[in-house]
Amino acid sequence: MDIEFFLKERTKFICYFYDNASAPFTQIMADIENEVKPYIPPYSEDGEPPFLSEWLDAKSGLEASGHHALSMLSSSLQLYLKAWVDRLDRYHGMTFKVDFKKKGWLNGYREIFKEVGLDMSHCPANLDIVEQIPLVRNRIQHPEQLTSINVSHSENDLKKYPSPYFIHDSELTLASEGEGHSWLFPPTISPTKEKIKDAISNVEKLCSWLESEYWEARNA
Repeated sequence: MDIEFFLKERTKFICYFYDNASAPFTQIMADIENEVKPYIPPYSEDGEPPFLSEWLDAKSGLEASGHHALSMLSSSLQLYLKAWVDRLDRYHGMTFKVDFKKKGWLNGYREIFKEVGLDMSHCPANLDIVEQIPLVRNRIQHPEQLTSINVSHSENDLKKYPSPYFIHDSELTLASEGEGHSWLFPPTISPTKEKIKDAISNVEKLCSWLESEYWEARNA
């Protein structure tokens, strides 16, 4: 089975899903900002921006679209890695004892790669970005606050990644104004279209590299 083909079929659908799911929310936000009907501001001496509630709802919808895309991407990567390792067992009799529950599934697979002699420093993917995908997926799937629809990074994740990838650059800029990064509040997981596409690209690079390494070793 061509596992890379099926991985890329899944990532292609993730792109399709995100583009279509996020489009109406992006349009509403743009219409409000550009004062397009029906978002024509009425005369008001109130200092609050007009249609703020509608804009915030659209922003939450846009972020939720990104959350679902990253969740699907995390699952797709996990399925691919499982298939990659299962192939070693099925065709080459190679078995591995890894405590995925204790280490986390991505760290567990990285331990297997080390065991079979793969040097991950040669991988062309940005592994820092890849490693953050399952972290944000876990936060998205297990929110902690009933009072807010927003999902924030955990304190433990921020210790490992003080400059998390899946946030707006404006939040990172605010945190960088002092020395280092100091978060008064945990930053919101708010992936932009560009960062979602970048995450997909890096997952594909990782999987393509693993596939080429497998076949090079098999045909040696």
